[in-house]
Amino acid sequence: MFELLRVAIALVGSAGAGLWDLKTTNIPDWVCAVMIATGLLLFGIEGAQTGDWSGLTMSVVVGGIFALFGLGMYLTGQWGGGDGELMAAIGVLLPLWPFGQMSVFPMPLAFFINVFFVGAIYTVGYAAVLACSKPTLRAAISHKVKADAHIIVPISIGVTAAVAVLWSMSGMAWLVILPLVVIAMPILYRMLNAVEKSFYVRIPASKLKVDDMLGEDIPRLKLYKKYIRGLTATEVKKIRKYRSYVMIRDGVRFGIVFHIALIVTLLVGDIVTFILPQIM
Repeated sequence: MFELLRVAIALVGSAGAGLWDLKTTNIPDWVCAVMIATGLLLFGIEGAQTGDWSGLTMSVVVGGIFALFGLGMYLTGQWGGGDGELMAAIGVLLPLWPFGQMSVFPMPLAFFINVFFVGAIYTVGYAAVLACSKPTLRAAISHKVKADAHIIVPISIGVTAAVAVLWSMSGMAWLVILPLVVIAMPILYRMLNAVEKSFYVRIPASKLKVDDMLGEDIPRLKLYKKYIRGLTATEVKKIRKYRSYVMIRDGVRFGIVFHIALIVTLLVGDIVTFILPQIM
């Protein structure tokens, strides 16, 4: 009954949260809260009108599973807290395929798969753009890649030769991507490693602001860098009181990935079953 409205809220909400994250490194909690509350309300109205509460049940279950996964990613330092909240909000709004089955997988699983495929591509692209914008970072990456050339080149030649033989025997054209992967992976690793180090900056504590992300542990204040979130006003005051300088960090601003992954999911289903037939 409210399928189109839920899709619109999920798309608009994730776009707004993602763009705000790009601008500020912070996903507003209230945006995710509104998305979650609206999703539960709409499913509740549907249940009351039709007597079928399965939609509300799925909304709670999927949103809860995504929230727990996001919490795990936050506690292990992989995602910011807002990333998990946004994923849970989309799960609450769209626990089922809204306009008919688009994949062999249920909607939540297809979206979950797409988040990680899109996220991998986005992370590499984000790092590349950042590297291109900073001459010192480009030089550091170039130096590290050249240092690995004596390993990359012979392995790449060997893989290319093996692929040529296998291709001539099997006719599997998709094998041509293997040499590219072998060459690209160490380069990407070096690039991401250099980019990650560039995220950390030491600043005077007097310049610390609300929503800055901590780049070092401060056990005395029970503040740890692995929890990727913005500092509160109270925490900023405490840090200024006990520290003259503090390390802060930026990071890959991941929020927009959920919006892109949602669009991909609604258009083609999951990336795996969409792409595999094209390359086999």
